[in-house]
Amino acid sequence: MVTAETKALLPSASTEASNSDEKKSRSWLGVAVACFVGLGWILKPSGAGPASNAGTASNAGPASNAGPASIPEHPQDDDPLHKSKKKVKKNVESELSPCDDGHYSKRTLKLAYELPFGSLFRDNKGQKKYEASDVILVDDNAYAVHDSSWAISKFTTQLQPFTDANIQLGDPLREDEDSGYEALLHEDGVFYVVRESVLHDNATYHAIIEELVLGADDYELGAVCPCEFEFEGDSKGFEGAVAVKDLDNEMVVLGLCEGNHCSESRKNDKGNGKLVAMRKKVLEDGSCQWSTIRTIDIPESAFFKDYSAIALNPQGRVVITSQEESQVWFGNLVGKNEDGLWDIAKMEFSPKKNVVYDFPKNDQCQTIYCNVEGIHWINDEMLMAVSDKMKSKGKQDFRCFDKDQSVHVFVVP
Repeated sequence: MVTAETKALLPSASTEASNSDEKKSRSWLGVAVACFVGLGWILKPSGAGPASNAGTASNAGPASNAGPASIPEHPQDDDPLHKSKKKVKKNVESELSPCDDGHYSKRTLKLAYELPFGSLFRDNKGQKKYEASDVILVDDNAYAVHDSSWAISKFTTQLQPFTDANIQLGDPLREDEDSGYEALLHEDGVFYVVRESVLHDNATYHAIIEELVLGADDYELGAVCPCEFEFEGDSKGFEGAVAVKDLDNEMVVLGLCEGNHCSESRKNDKGNGKLVAMRKKVLEDGSCQWSTIRTIDIPESAFFKDYSAIALNPQGRVVITSQEESQVWFGNLVGKNEDGLWDIAKMEFSPKKNVVYDFPKNDQCQTIYCNVEGIHWINDEMLMAVSDKMKSKGKQDFRCFDKDQSVHVFVVP
């Protein structure tokens, strides 16, 4: 039995409730203080570290009597949170697209103007497709070849549509098959067109170089000579070419192989582009041949899956395009003497001042210049390019359609 004296010693219900509420309040207060202190630690200035609290009375402990703490030269470097932030920032930057990393304008060609081939000619001579493969400039006019046509396109560099100066020279249907024209060059008043790779005697594949003398609206076909250099098939032959004069003042053609190692089977071994130096030779039977002098390695910095065009300016500056990569490589060819003649045996690319630029992207940073196959210097700061027809049957994305079969002028950054 609980006596009156015992009841007097026991806490009342109201007292128990009061004590319980007080305990809860203290508990929540403790949590709030802990959160506030933790938040203050997270949001403290980057220079603050654990040692910054050593002098306060509330945090004084054994370490507080040890004298002033040594502060590192860059205290934030010892802050785990700061290190984490730096790592996250670095990872974010590495995941940015090439269009958002802050360097797009420094590594991308700037479009000046462009026009489809279909808008150039009043008389298109029945052509509905222009599979452009190379372009050069001669006497302020541009000349282009197409691997689907035997005609030569002549037009002004201003790309004015449907003007009388823009014409097709020659018969687009000169022969039953497509021309396979992949390169165009000019030397001493003669135009040279290169057919990529043609089957000879049902046995081997060789490029063919035709000599053309252009007239007002047609051309005269001159010598037609095969190249000695042999390819593995008909689809990865010479894709571009330039002409130089050797030490004997004789013309030498530098043929650009489309595939790496000048090969179809090894074409995807990126960074192994090559030029083939050739000189015209008359054989004992009176026929002609472009005999191989040597091959020249293109620097690995042109790390391309394919090589679609080449241009060389008088100073030895070289540009080489890649259709697959939608890029253009800039380098320097050395071996030229003071008289403007080239020592073919010593000709090589300089390892210095090599750089790769992108062709412009769309507003979603996607490739739209998918088929650039011709390039030429307008001046030191501008380039003219031409594009082939978009690949059909789903081989290329629809975004490649807008820029195909066109002439483009770009400004170099």
